[in-house]
Amino acid sequence: MNFDKKILLCVSGGIAIYKSLELVRFFKKMGCSVRVVMSKEAQRFVTPLSFEALSGEKVLCDGSEDWSDGGANHISYASWADVCIVAPSTINTLNKIAYGMCDNVMLSTILACKAPLVIAPAANSQMYCSPQAQEGIKKLESLGCKIVYPKEGLLACGVYGVGALSEIEEIAYCALRETLKHSFWNQKKVIVSGGGSSEDIDEIRCITNHSSGLQASYLALALFLLGAEVVFVSSKFPIFLPAQIKSYSVRSVQNYLDCIVEELKKTHFYFGVAALSDFMPQKKVEGKIKKEQGLSIDFVPNQDILKTISGVKKVGFKAEKDQERAKIYASEMLQTKNCDYVCLNILREDNGFGSDQNAISLFSKKECVDFALKDKFSLSFDILFQIAKMEHNG
Repeated sequence: MNFDKKILLCVSGGIAIYKSLELVRFFKKMGCSVRVVMSKEAQRFVTPLSFEALSGEKVLCDGSEDWSDGGANHISYASWADVCIVAPSTINTLNKIAYGMCDNVMLSTILACKAPLVIAPAANSQMYCSPQAQEGIKKLESLGCKIVYPKEGLLACGVYGVGALSEIEEIAYCALRETLKHSFWNQKKVIVSGGGSSEDIDEIRCITNHSSGLQASYLALALFLLGAEVVFVSSKFPIFLPAQIKSYSVRSVQNYLDCIVEELKKTHFYFGVAALSDFMPQKKVEGKIKKEQGLSIDFVPNQDILKTISGVKKVGFKAEKDQERAKIYASEMLQTKNCDYVCLNILREDNGFGSDQNAISLFSKKECVDFALKDKFSLSFDILFQIAKMEHNG
């Protein structure tokens, strides 16, 4: 997925600055342009040349401002950005931003920037937890800044506590969400089910399937980036997902159902991507069935979650191998399970279980839209934009 966003990264002086280099690489791989502003203290840890080599852009720092036409200065960099990120932010920088101080070029750039501001603090635990730092964070949040809270762990100073810079993906996705919020999906509550269910035969064996959980995970991430409030119920978590996505780890169809029902209130959309078992053993055997006993299993129909739930827009997902009748089955699913939309995935050699690519046909009761084979992340956005369009057109 190519996001083509303009990222302004402001870097203050802390040992976590080495992660900021990875942040530049992450954004560049996502198709973004990145410009970096460094404080004087930051340059004691990493040279501007390192950021210039990764970003391909001139680093702005104290003493390097260029006021010629097209030059790098705090006004040109501030007005260029789609989003401004401060990572890492020391407590000193955090509190100066909160109170509008601008005694260096980095702080001047931040104050002049009208784009959304994302701040990722990193500090010693006692410094971060101090009343002064917490007051600064509250003030910044009241001003509309997004805070990416630090992690708990062993810090560089040898102390265990809260203060380590958050994951690179967490910071990046929080920033991209600020630039990608969609008029239809923003603030809508959605539930996505993913992975495959497992039904116990005995305490050792189970019946399951080959679902990788990739399409569901990318769909959950795409929904988050478009501004939705996402609940993800899955047996598999193959990619990094932001902490703001509320996740449930489940196994059986009953586990799925319990979590979905718990979250169903005030939900706008349910995306039933999970490959849930149509059948389950009639009886679970205690212990382990020995080889010499043989294995004979009676199966009974399992619960049909997609058919059961109501009061929400339902998007069903259907995987088929029968290419001739697949679209007929998908159309029937709209009626039999009272779905608003059905995403049909015809399994072939190039989009089998675990593949990074997929091809989808999106059915509504009025039309069918085909999406050609592409990576599952990009495809997720295509599906969501098309559903938003169909909803708008009624």
